[in-house]
Amino acid sequence: MRRVLAFIVACLGLAGAAIAAAPTDEAVQGLYEGTVKTAAGGQKVEARVVACGKGTYKAFLRLQVTARPVAKIELDGKAEGDGVAFKGKAGDVEWVASWADGAIKGTGGKDAALELKRIVRESPTLGAKPPAGAIVLLGEKNYNGLTKKPLKDGKEPEWVPVDGGGILVPKGGMNSRQPIAGSFKIHVEFKNPLMPDQRGQGRGNSGVFLPNGDEIQVLDSFGMTTYTGGSCGGIYKYKDADAFDEFPLASLPPGQWQTYDIEYRVQTKDGKPTGKPHITVLHNGIKIHDNFELQKDAKAGTLQFQDHGNPVHYRNIWVQPLRDK
Repeated sequence: MRRVLAFIVACLGLAGAAIAAAPTDEAVQGLYEGTVKTAAGGQKVEARVVACGKGTYKAFLRLQVTARPVAKIELDGKAEGDGVAFKGKAGDVEWVASWADGAIKGTGGKDAALELKRIVRESPTLGAKPPAGAIVLLGEKNYNGLTKKPLKDGKEPEWVPVDGGGILVPKGGMNSRQPIAGSFKIHVEFKNPLMPDQRGQGRGNSGVFLPNGDEIQVLDSFGMTTYTGGSCGGIYKYKDADAFDEFPLASLPPGQWQTYDIEYRVQTKDGKPTGKPHITVLHNGIKIHDNFELQKDAKAGTLQFQDHGNPVHYRNIWVQPLRDK
């Protein structure tokens, strides 16, 4: 009897180990770099692996002979044991690959060999310090530059600190305490949550609203598509980011801190803003809008950071006033 019980316990232990060995979405999703090698030579490859829920994934590969992608491969992935199996077709070529321990290896057709390794990129402006004269809206444990919208019961939501020195965007969002009328630069750091079961606007939705009411969208757009201007870095509903190839190429995976560096320029007349504002935006150090004229008229207003019901994190937000041109 003891032997039977020991056998059952051992089997249950092995089953538990097999379940525990399944890869997590956090481990699989992300950026990958490597090569595709054939008899004719090798090509550099960048891949974005996107977690799509219930152990499924999408891998978007961009083959490169220069800095510009020249061919695309899309693979479907599914968790199998402690790895992920990928397959897909590009033209007449069947691709088969597998993920294990942060690497993807596979073949395309009869002679192509694929090898990729997971990498982590960071924005070059991550952690940027406010220059002299800048107004700190959100520093580490310093929320004095921001206000919150009262709840329906009249109470004010609490600030909820998060790892990395940031805060969870409060219910109802948050605004700059003081309105802004002139030109400025703003640095914003944000982190989208990993929400693999969601799609489109349901993946880590928030936004940075400028004084004239236009919004720079905040969203998990890492390999994911949505409508015009709705992706991360888009000017909401009417302009996608310039660095765009079905999805914003400047976007980093959810769970990683990202940056916006926005220059907002207005003209003033008799001390009041006039005309249409122009913006230049860097997303993770990549220029995605270049002196673009916004649709809404310039006006004095607050900076707003939207609550869209998703647990988006913000930190290190500061504003540097500029002389109006």
